[in-house]
Formats: sequence, structure tokens, C-alpha cells
Amino acid sequence: MGLFGKKKNDYEEASKNLENKELAKDRILMDQIDDNDQKAAEYVKRLKAGDPLIINFDKLEEKAANKLLAFFAGATFALDGRSVKINEKTYLFALKASFMDGSLQRFLDEL
Repeated sequence: MGLFGKKKNDYEEASKNLENKELAKDRILMDQIDDNDQKAAEYVKRLKAGDPLIINFDKLEEKAANKLLAFFAGATFALDGRSVKINEKTYLFALKASFMDGSLQRFLDEL
């Protein structure tokens, strides 16, 4: 890359999945997470790659749940994504590009 070369951003990288004709709802990673920072970091890498996450915080004590919820929400915000509360202890985290095909919103509407 030269001095004025264009660097690809995370949004462009995630939108590559749209070209594959694979629907966002088919890439959803669902898990009931435990208090494991390494696992949480791996999930954020998947989020960055364009995989929507549905995370259930039910197994965690309130302090640990709040810590991880803040971690995922912050990562999603930093990646220009969107967090959606599904119920009291379950959230969806996804990049904006994941909502472009409409399948993710339809999935949420059907819940």
C-alpha cells in the first residue's frame, strides 16, 4: 500500500459475505456464554468477520454478565454494528452489513 492507498475497513470486509449469497441468519453463532475472556475475544473475532452473535448470559452472575455484555456491546459499537436485546438475558450483536440482506431482521421479527 502506497502513501495514499486505500485501506479496507471492517465494514467492507464483512460485506464480502453478502457477495457469497449466504444469508446472515445462516451465519448466526448462538451460545450460552460463561465467564471466559478468551472465548469472548474469539466471538468478537467472529463478529468482526461478519458472523452475527446471539449470546445468552443466563449462566452468569450479575457482575460477570454486565462485564461481558459491556464488552460485546463496546466491540459491536466500535465495529459500527448494532446490539439488539432479545430478552432479559439474551442479546444479538451484529455488524450493520449483516442486516443488509434482510434475513437477520426477519429472524428477529419471528422470535
